[in-house]
Amino acid sequence: MKRDLSQLTLREMFSDTERLTAELADHLEQGFLPKNQQLIRMVRVLPEGVEKRRVEDISVRNQAADLLKSDQFTQELFTKLDEYLEAIENSIEGIIDGN
Repeated sequence: MKRDLSQLTLREMFSDTERLTAELADHLEQGFLPKNQQLIRMVRVLPEGVEKRRVEDISVRNQAADLLKSDQFTQELFTKLDEYLEAIENSIEGIIDGN
């Protein structure tokens, strides 16, 4: 069972924040952005003179659904990271205020 963020030490919060930041960066670089680029390439209008290709609607839907799942994971990571940063801010304010 995870402890409430307010019960973690600053060191633990910083360590978890560092891990989440690395996980988010890795996910964006290795997952989200490549999926986004693949969808863009799939639906891009090709310039005149370039051989046209047929892209099935189901392929576009599947790629878009995959990208949306990746976006959901991105949002979850970002939300966790934001919660940690807010907890760090509250902890530091408590220290400054003498609480």
